[in-house]
Amino acid sequence: MGRVVLDQVRDESRQQQERGEIIALANYKSSPQALFTTPQMIALEHNNLDLMLSGQGRAIPLGKPTEIQNWSAGRHLHSDQARAAEVTLTASDWLSALEGRAGSAKTTTVGAIADFAREQGYFVGGFAPTTRAVKALREAGINARTVATLLENSSAPSAERQLWLVDESSLLSTRQMNELLHRAREQKIDRIVFIGDQRQHHAIEAGRPIHQMLQAGMPVARLDLVRRQRDPQLRQAVTFAAEGKIADALTILEKHNRVREIARARDRHEAIAKEYLAAREAGERVLVVSPANDERRQLNSAIRDVLKSRGHVAEAEREQVVLVSRNLTRAQRTHARNYEVGDVILYRRGSKKCGLIRGGYASVEAIDTRHNRITVRTEDGRAVSYNAKRPSGVEVFRPERRVFAVGDRIQFRRPDRVLKVANGEFATVVGLDETKAILRIETGRELTASRRRLRHIDYGYAATSHSSQGATVDRVIVNIDTLRSVELVNRKQFYVSISRARDQITIYTNDRQALRHAVNRNREKAIALEEARIRIQPQIRQAQEVPRRTISHSHGIHR
Repeated sequence: MGRVVLDQVRDESRQQQERGEIIALANYKSSPQALFTTPQMIALEHNNLDLMLSGQGRAIPLGKPTEIQNWSAGRHLHSDQARAAEVTLTASDWLSALEGRAGSAKTTTVGAIADFAREQGYFVGGFAPTTRAVKALREAGINARTVATLLENSSAPSAERQLWLVDESSLLSTRQMNELLHRAREQKIDRIVFIGDQRQHHAIEAGRPIHQMLQAGMPVARLDLVRRQRDPQLRQAVTFAAEGKIADALTILEKHNRVREIARARDRHEAIAKEYLAAREAGERVLVVSPANDERRQLNSAIRDVLKSRGHVAEAEREQVVLVSRNLTRAQRTHARNYEVGDVILYRRGSKKCGLIRGGYASVEAIDTRHNRITVRTEDGRAVSYNAKRPSGVEVFRPERRVFAVGDRIQFRRPDRVLKVANGEFATVVGLDETKAILRIETGRELTASRRRLRHIDYGYAATSHSSQGATVDRVIVNIDTLRSVELVNRKQFYVSISRARDQITIYTNDRQALRHAVNRNREKAIALEEARIRIQPQIRQAQEVPRRTISHSHGIHR
């Protein structure tokens, strides 16, 4: 920034398009907010579709319809669950999907499918992009781990026949999907079933691969009956939201006095804190959902203050530094200009060449944007300088100070294998001293951890809709500022937020009338192949940066 003028940017953009390095999407060529994709991304999307199509009709069904129907009756599955199990287990395609609405008993159905497969002699492996979904699969009796762990670890079970179940599949990016499919081919996996809900949140990185493959004909079983909500009106509102009938969902909520307008943010936060307190004192499990991180922090503070005033949080506090993710994308992490002095970097994979250990942390001390280099100080005191493009598997955090006390509710913002907690999991502080904390997980399990280990935690009274996906509580309080951008307030955010509750929901907004428009906005991620609509084959052949194993498959990208 500041080293070039706008005409130079336009000229460089034009030259890159002429060289085929970037591709302007056809629908946006005349727009000042033009969108671009790359030959590499189009190649990945082509390859995913080719892999899916090449597996059609090439898998052996796990059972016959009558056999599965009798088995389902013996398991006392509901009719829609039995039908979904039948469609999934009798499919003859390598890839298939199980799409279920929030609260439709997807996990129970998937657990039953896994049991049937094991009875037929299959090894069943479970995978998910989030540790919370991995935990849910394990609770359903499935041996599960994260997709990231699968892609980083080349070891595989030696079972002759294998079925993979991939949960929360809407959160898979195009690149992740491509790597997963190639790993499955290498390991000769017989069947893969993708479980999820395309109306919930998608991956932060590029692409909507499941949606793309469903559009291309991937077989799908569906669970449309919502069961989580015990209140009939709330269940109907969630059903309408799942169907995209946002106005109808809001009409029901407004009719039952579940939408409240408070224009001033501070007053709104105070009202939310009072309702949280009342629910807590009534013995309810309650969660506040707010789209923006800054509002989440303000709500956490307001709720904590009112809890402290009533003695639910102890007066004696301990200050602690926590690490807050800066949410940099894979591309942003390769440019030094996106780092700030004081940032803390976690090296998930490490780098022998740079002298960075796997799982180690370092603080950013200097940034050289001209040469794209950053200098960090490791925990053992060494100064290390490297090109930002070099280490892979890094996460970037901003250190912030918090005070915690006995009674505080916290949320883990990153998984911890040693403590056996998932990302997004909640706990209550039941003991705290200078060196350690005793936490009670919501399942009732207690654990003791050094405070130094608890760097990836924050207050757990309010959460974003992204981090709440997969949670179930008695009462949900949703904060929606209609002035927020479409990226934060939209159909997906509304649907995910209200579908967390079993019994009660209240929506607080700054503007009741504007609310209807704000939550009805649809912000779907762009798909390169759908948007480009131009002759792209010459550029695809020049996609030099796509990993060799991605385009070396016999079906490849050549149509």
